[in-house]
Amino acid sequence: MKLAAALVVVAAACASPEQQVNDELAAYRRAVFDMNVGAIVDEFAPSASISHADQPPVIGKVAIGAFLSTFAGFHVSQYTLEADSTHVNGDDASQHGHYHEAVLTPDGKAVEVSGVFDATWKKLPDGHWRIMRMHTAPK
Repeated sequence: MKLAAALVVVAAACASPEQQVNDELAAYRRAVFDMNVGAIVDEFAPSASISHADQPPVIGKVAIGAFLSTFAGFHVSQYTLEADSTHVNGDDASQHGHYHEAVLTPDGKAVEVSGVFDATWKKLPDGHWRIMRMHTAPK
């Protein structure tokens, strides 16, 4: 078991910075699909922001966690989040891509939304890439 964990760490360290950012985006997507607020918040840097369309941003991990907790009764049945471009410059990265989400609301209503996203990332001193800003907009 320890060998398998060590191999995962070595493989991640060998991946290009672009692949590392794309891997973190995949982890974020899985966390959203599972509506795992703790795992979603873990993908953000301490002073990060999240926003949608023309709504004001929610800033900071604590505020993001509180905001996301308001969706606890929602069930995500489908969620795709794919980067169309990933650019890394040192410890900073940016992504632009598209998403599609199908959700069942607490009152049983099925809702589907699609659109684009822009994300900025920062490589933290611990070596992990974390979201600094995630903005989504309907298409």
